[in-house]
Amino acid sequence: MTILISNFAPSEFDAYAQLVNEIDKVDRLGKATSVEHLKERLGQTGYHPGEDIFLAEMDGLLVGYAEILRELEIGRVILDGAIHPAYRTRGVGTRLLEIALDRSAELGAEVVQIPIAQRMQASQRFVRKRGFVVVRRHWLMTLTKYRGEALQLPQGFQLRPFLPGNEERLCAIQNLAFVGSWGFRPNTVDEIRYLVNTSLCHYEGIFFITEGEEVVGYCWTMDEPADKDKGYIRMMGVDPSYRGRGLGRASLVAGINYLQRRGMKAIEITVDSHNLSAKRLYQSVGFKRREVILWHERRLS
Repeated sequence: MTILISNFAPSEFDAYAQLVNEIDKVDRLGKATSVEHLKERLGQTGYHPGEDIFLAEMDGLLVGYAEILRELEIGRVILDGAIHPAYRTRGVGTRLLEIALDRSAELGAEVVQIPIAQRMQASQRFVRKRGFVVVRRHWLMTLTKYRGEALQLPQGFQLRPFLPGNEERLCAIQNLAFVGSWGFRPNTVDEIRYLVNTSLCHYEGIFFITEGEEVVGYCWTMDEPADKDKGYIRMMGVDPSYRGRGLGRASLVAGINYLQRRGMKAIEITVDSHNLSAKRLYQSVGFKRREVILWHERRLS
């Protein structure tokens, strides 16, 4: 059968969400979504749906997709994609990857990176045969049994929630906390403003740790798009000059306690496997590794 590849069009949101959800019923990678949340995600900086999302069609049905997220400021694009289980091993993935690589080169990316769950063996073999190599490992960790912990802050520090107008402060502490981290692209205030006003984010679920008027740590929680019983700690960190004082644990506990109060039965967080101190912190409150994400990379120049 003929494989037809086309650029995404705004009229295809419903069909695209349906495809993603049908694939996730089998793969169970947590990509299930709604049309509303899909629109919000693709509205973020870095996404250009009409130019960088490719849809594959066979038998009059959408059967696969490839998405490019631009992070050209750090020389990369991140590629995501999947094929409907009923249409795998029929050349759809090869066509989509070829087109996505060509588009990435047009954009001037130095590297293309693809995160793949370690258990997705066929996907790993597919990309490795096409020149991708593993360059990093991330852990997806889940907390389901939490003994409860009172928030403890060192003397002189305070905890307060994010308030409208605090976007610049959130942007500044996030960029500072993650400076030099692998794969981190510094955020802009406009990007932060967009994200904190999406439906999965709540102002009261973002916490600052301050010393006087200075923000020295933070924890940013969000909801999961397809599971109302699951919360996610999107980002958290501490100003490097304030580390070693227990502020990271305080930030984490603030986020967990907030999500617990809202009735979340599971909380997830992702961590770089090289970040030993963060892994120890998360494990100390009960997080357990649920999934290993292998970041594959292919250089284009």
